[in-house]
Amino acid sequence: MIPRRPAMMWMALALTMLLGALGLAGCASAPMRIYVNPQTDMTMYQKIAMLPFVNLSGDAYAGARVTRAFTTELVLADRFKLVDPAEMMALLNRTGGMPDAAGQFDPAKVRDAANKLEATAYIRGGVSEYAMRHSGTEDFPVVSFDAEMVDVATGTVVWRVSLTESGKGRLAAVGGASERSFGAVTQAACKRAVDELRRKVL
Repeated sequence: MIPRRPAMMWMALALTMLLGALGLAGCASAPMRIYVNPQTDMTMYQKIAMLPFVNLSGDAYAGARVTRAFTTELVLADRFKLVDPAEMMALLNRTGGMPDAAGQFDPAKVRDAANKLEATAYIRGGVSEYAMRHSGTEDFPVVSFDAEMVDVATGTVVWRVSLTESGKGRLAAVGGASERSFGAVTQAACKRAVDELRRKVL
């Protein structure tokens, strides 16, 4: 005769099997690279201009999505007064400083626009990957980008951060990766970058 297991044991077993069947979608963090100029005086930087991130990925909307998420995390950090990217772009448009076909901005035009907006530094970045990767039976989203803050007066880099974030879990088993999973990975990547910057420099 097989002994009856306690009800709590059966419940725990059922929960474990359920979670295993669904797969938990999360974020996997690769090592982050960060540089901080040792001669930087961060008290000089109060108002900062934001440039839209250059999109080097295969997704047409990746640059805008990462720019928006990174800006949100900076706002939540409550360290700088940020010039909205749309305001910066509007001024660049009026002064002939729009990006070229490769998405690159003229540094002199950017500095001139930042000065007019009374910003002492500007943040720019680039998205190198915003795509699905396949491993075994799983498909998962990957977001890679770098960002840096540049001193308007000197053109020197104040800080620079580069990282990759990926989704994990059996996403394919529950219908594949969605826009929501990309959004979660993008948010996690930007939050991790800004959190690390807050610890080291902001």
